[in-house]
Amino acid sequence: MNHPEIHVKDWIDVANHECAVQRFLPPGTPIGVCTVVLNKTKPTTQIAGWNGEKWYFMPSHDFDGYADEYDPCVRELKRGRHCPHEAM
Repeated sequence: MNHPEIHVKDWIDVANHECAVQRFLPPGTPIGVCTVVLNKTKPTTQIAGWNGEKWYFMPSHDFDGYADEYDPCVRELKRGRHCPHEAM
């Protein structure tokens, strides 16, 4: 299924969590679309999938873990999600 266009460091909502897109998995990979980082206080990586309507976390087999504090996506996560109109 085609998912909405997203880019690295974009924000997506996955299962009611605000997440920053970290990297893409190869197209057609059965384990998901991309990895995301979430949880500002303890940044964690998880794999996200698309069901045709919304993003969801793929079932984990202990592949998820803590994200590197120096990862640009973790810095984006810690900065927080900003709407363009907030700068006005």
